[in-house]
Order: sequence, then C-alpha cells, then structure tokens
Amino acid sequence: MKISRRSRSDAPVDPDALAAALGDDSAASRERVRAVLRDLTQQARGAGSKAVVSGRWLTDTTLRLAAHLPIRDRATLVAHHGGRTGPDLADALIRNAGRTSGGVGAVAGALIGGQELLPPSWVAVPFELAAETALVVALEMKLVAELHEALDQPVPATGAQRGLLVAQSWAEKRGVNPQDLVLGVGAADIFGRQARTALTIALRRRMTHRLGRSMAALIPLLAGAIAGAVLNRRATLAIGNTVAADLRRQHAIPGRVVPISA
Repeated sequence: MKISRRSRSDAPVDPDALAAALGDDSAASRERVRAVLRDLTQQARGAGSKAVVSGRWLTDTTLRLAAHLPIRDRATLVAHHGGRTGPDLADALIRNAGRTSGGVGAVAGALIGGQELLPPSWVAVPFELAAETALVVALEMKLVAELHEALDQPVPATGAQRGLLVAQSWAEKRGVNPQDLVLGVGAADIFGRQARTALTIALRRRMTHRLGRSMAALIPLLAGAIAGAVLNRRATLAIGNTVAADLRRQHAIPGRVVPISA
C-alpha cells in the first residue's frame, strides 16, 4: 500500500496510529480510534478551554494532522476496492468514510456518555468532543484527497503543501483546481502568510460551527454514541458528495450522489 510518509516530529499523534484510526470500522479499529481520541483529548485539556472554545486548538491540530494523513494513490485505491475506478470508486470511498466517521462518533459518544455529565457540566466544552471533531475532520480531509486521486485529479503538491491544499478544499467544500495555482512560482507565493491567514480563519469558522452543532445535538439528547455516529456520518457523506460533484463538474464526469440515509 502506497501512502505518504512524513516527518513524525510535528505530528499531534503517531502517524501509524492515525492511519489505523482512519481505517475501516472494525472492532480492532475502534480500539485504535479510542486510543487516538484519548491522546487528542489530553492535548485539548492541556491547551485549555479558551483555546478549544475559540477554535484555535482545533485549527492548529487539524492542520498538523493534515500534513500526516495516510493518503493512498489511485492504484492502491483501485486495488483496495475490487478494481472499481472513476465515479464507482469515489462512491465507495464516500460510503466507507461515512461508516468510519460514524464509528468515530460512536466511540467518542460512548466516552463522553460514560462520564455521566450533569447538564451544568456542559457549559464547558467537553474536550472529548473537541478531540472527536479534530479526528473526524482529519478523516474528511483524507477522503477529500483520495477523491482527487480516484477521479484522476491528484492534488498537485506533496508534504505540508498538499496538506494545506487539502485543508483549503475541505474548508471551501470544493475540489482543488490546478488552474487556481500559479505554475512556476515558489511555494512562498502560493502559501504565503496572507493566504495561510485566510485559510486559518476559514478553518476556524467551520470547525467551531461543527463543534457547536455537535454540542447542540448532544446536550438535549444525552445519547452520545447514537447521536455522534449519526451526526458524523451525515457530515462526512455531505462533504464527500459535494467535493466529488465539484471534481466531476471540472472534468464533466457523470456520477451519482451517495444517499445520506444509506
């Protein structure tokens, strides 16, 4: 299996553990998800409530996760999905990511529900929920990158630069269009301070909204595992369908939408 390998020095979690957590929704994978969530939760607690509520911790952590995502190339994806190609492969990726996202939500919801928090405790954002948000967004960014591969439009960059482009694609809910990049100039011109600041603001806005939406659903329901699984799966299918549709429009590739309720 060909996946990108990068320096581990700046990874918020071990890249191998991250790859395992973002794999299939098996019982073994859930144990790995639980381990990564606990690691991220500890980091969120260390950052403090202010950093989590403001979205700063989520943004910084997700950008670092994006640089270490286990992205499979097209040949590996085809081999892993029974020879499927094009839109059929994209559909399979979206469905699988939806199941995995639901699995992450179920694990995180169980961890949160197991604390038997009283309603006043929800005034402060549960750090477990912030950790779940970071991990699910990382999963969705992995899906975005692999959809580009599946539809023969690989992200035109490597390493940290690819991570930034994938993060931008996720934040803007659209595919990376190579025509948007000015060829022949340095990375500093493409990923300069102004562009990174704009991306950081967009990411923080989307992730704080995501965190708030999860809180709003979990507080009245108090059904963490079920609510977390449903919310995550719907959100992941939605971003996958949206990005895949944009990539198909760019190259006029016919396709269909993976049903949210499927």
